[in-house]
Amino acid sequence: MSEDCTPTYIRRIKEFFRGRWICGLCSEAVKEQMKRTPAATMEEAVDSHTSLCKKFNRTVRLNPKLSLAVSMRDIARKSSERRTIDGMPASKIVRAMNCGPKLAVAIKQSQIQ
Repeated sequence: MSEDCTPTYIRRIKEFFRGRWICGLCSEAVKEQMKRTPAATMEEAVDSHTSLCKKFNRTVRLNPKLSLAVSMRDIARKSSERRTIDGMPASKIVRAMNCGPKLAVAIKQSQIQ
């Protein structure tokens, strides 16, 4: 894959991304960020992506195993935060020790009637 980096092309990219020269892959990521967060400015989206790239280069490329552990921790933290919003209990499902026999009896009774 190659891009023709003519002065016109470079000028057009810099105008679109507020003076920043970014590659095609990063430009798509920034556009996606703009779709997900319409209130964000182009500058904020580019800064967010730049920060993500720097973090990736400092962690994942240096130590992929540590990066995986950090990612799993972040996923667990976000999941926990969603379940405990507004002080609600982590699970809305009430669990019983054994509901099998009661369920079977209820089904048999409904079939008889």
